[in-house]
Amino acid sequence: MYIKEVEKLTGITSKNIRFYEKEGLVNPKRIENNRYRQYSKEDVRRLKEIKLLRKFGIGLNEIKDIQNGELPLNECLGIYLGVYNQQKKELEKVIDLCQLIQKNETSLQTLDTDYYLDEITFAEEKGARFTNITRDFINKAKSILPAHAKISFEPQEPILNPFDFVKELNFYAEKEGKSIIVIKMGMYPKIMLDDIAYDCTLEMPRYLRFPLSIFFVYSYNFGYRWVYLYEDKNFVW
Repeated sequence: MYIKEVEKLTGITSKNIRFYEKEGLVNPKRIENNRYRQYSKEDVRRLKEIKLLRKFGIGLNEIKDIQNGELPLNECLGIYLGVYNQQKKELEKVIDLCQLIQKNETSLQTLDTDYYLDEITFAEEKGARFTNITRDFINKAKSILPAHAKISFEPQEPILNPFDFVKELNFYAEKEGKSIIVIKMGMYPKIMLDDIAYDCTLEMPRYLRFPLSIFFVYSYNFGYRWVYLYEDKNFVW
């Protein structure tokens, strides 16, 4: 079968299929007389495996090791479960405080801000992850002037939450052959890319003023179209 049929069967774009082929994760045959790729049922199965593992954020190098029998699937999943459980733990206090305010407070005018800010400070000292607002003004300026970004790229899939953001950053790093370390999760994450610190942000097209989720059902051409990386020369590891 040809790539367009495989695209329909797997839900993976032709662009990604070719990239996975380049990375050695799938190896379709080529028809001698026209050199078109000819995909088999086995290729489709492997692509679906790749899609499933990528949905859990597993990197392409690790997927290749799993395919080659060099990394047991259970061991790999155990590593990622440890990371996600830690992230879940870090977000539990955020959820608890949100629910507490929702339950006990009726208006902004009566909100005991000092109490809740103290609770947040204490929770952050214990490892909880609340939004870091120290760079709000910088992020605003960056969203207005995206051309000043050191790196920009179009995400493969819609970015709806911090986990989507990190997956796309990892995908970009793998594609470009760069090492990546995620320093801070969030919708404004900080990463190390080849030992250089970057602040990351998203651009949303100016013509969109409606909830993003209703558009993502239909097309990836809506919502957050570009990821921008701004080098932080003052960051000390």
